[in-house]
Amino acid sequence: RLGVLHVGQRIEEQADFEKIYKNAWADNANACAKQYAGTGALKTDYTRQVLFLTGKRTQWGLIMDGWNSLIRYYKNNFSDGFRQDAIDLFLGNYSVDEVEPASPLHDKKDWKFLALPIIMVVAFSMCIICLLMAGDTWTETLAYVLFWGSASFGTFAIILYNGKDFVDAPKLVQKEK
Repeated sequence: RLGVLHVGQRIEEQADFEKIYKNAWADNANACAKQYAGTGALKTDYTRQVLFLTGKRTQWGLIMDGWNSLIRYYKNNFSDGFRQDAIDLFLGNYSVDEVEPASPLHDKKDWKFLALPIIMVVAFSMCIICLLMAGDTWTETLAYVLFWGSASFGTFAIILYNGKDFVDAPKLVQKEK
């Protein structure tokens, strides 16, 4: 209808157009996913590969999708509450009360939010180092590994027990309709 193709031409026969279109589609998916989820879109390797090479998922694409999924999980649970608050404000799901002096966005963090993850990472790292750099005797190595392993497990258990405190939940509530 727009005169892009001549009479009798089929879109499936236009390999150059299809390549440009699929790359633009994958780029758009990445842009939308970064805005919404904080990472690039999943399976863009497949979108870019279809009909050009094998049309199959690549190993690197699977690895990148797994990595993006881990990042999404972390961001969604521990650092993305502000994003939902921004979306709620933008869409009008929350209206600011000018009379209320305290901001609902202000949230005081306790010392444990910084200290416990650092202690856990250091303890886990020391456990791995003790495994890789064995001591003079196996009992010495075992003692170090047990100590650092129990320290990392203990801090992990404390973090899990206080899990809801570590989650960055949205602070704005939806307005009544």
